[in-house]
Amino acid sequence: MIRTVTLCLFVALVGCAKSPTAEPESKSAAREEAQAGSKDAAVAAISPQAAQTSGIEVLTASPAVIRETLTLYGAIKPNAEREQTVRARYPGVVRSVSKRPGDRVARDETLLTIESNDSLEPYSVRSPMNGNVLERNVNPGETVDAATALIRIADLTTVWAEFAVFARDLGRVRGGMQIGIRSGETDVVGTTKLTYVASTGHTDSQSVVARAIMNNADGRWVAGQFVTGEVVVSDVRAPVAVAPSALQTLKQGTAVFVQTDKGFEPREVQIGHRDRDAIEIIKGVSAGEKYAAKNSYLIKADLLKSEVEEE
Repeated sequence: MIRTVTLCLFVALVGCAKSPTAEPESKSAAREEAQAGSKDAAVAAISPQAAQTSGIEVLTASPAVIRETLTLYGAIKPNAEREQTVRARYPGVVRSVSKRPGDRVARDETLLTIESNDSLEPYSVRSPMNGNVLERNVNPGETVDAATALIRIADLTTVWAEFAVFARDLGRVRGGMQIGIRSGETDVVGTTKLTYVASTGHTDSQSVVARAIMNNADGRWVAGQFVTGEVVVSDVRAPVAVAPSALQTLKQGTAVFVQTDKGFEPREVQIGHRDRDAIEIIKGVSAGEKYAAKNSYLIKADLLKSEVEEE
């Protein structure tokens, strides 16, 4: 009887010793599921329908031609090759002036009359060209001679866009390069080519002048107007490119949200050339993959919110 009780007690003790290491199948499965879920914790679980509703634009990573540009700053000036200064043929006294700065004039139109000192007879001074009056330097009653600059006229159907190019960029800018010209914060409103890059510079600013001729038949460009120029210094064909709005900064660095079956997965990317419309992706996203472009910051916000809730 004593031997039987001892045996039963031994069996019970052995069973108790093993019980802490034993784990129900349901609990083990739950743990594996949690571990699997932790691997996908960085994925923002946003369905395509939810993304569309939120205004998240999904595009496809694809090849693109990226134009590397150099930004220059300058101003609009009259085309100096299409302007003239009007002077008196004979010395005399100005009797009348019919034009003011800004007035439009036609070729052979009378600009002013002068009474000759020799004949005491008035004679007309006419416009040598079609254009606009830029400067008027005389008034009735003034005495003038052949050296006096009376009126300056310019044909403003074309103008110059002149930019300052500093020493660090001289090796990158050449005549014949394409340039997009903008006024203020507006989009590109003119595209042309650089026609001239000076061989000598200004000692005070340590820069040289780069010039482009702009068509101004519609009068959109005004002399003195400040402009920005984007010079195309190279064209690069990128095998994979995304929209600039796709880039987001996360803890691991620069990332793009790639759309998968489970949502949007942040991919750390290495970027290359870039321009206003596209950014080259060297590593992290493959051609053909769909990614979040417009409003991708909403995915970042959702991901950060999930991380805070888990903590």
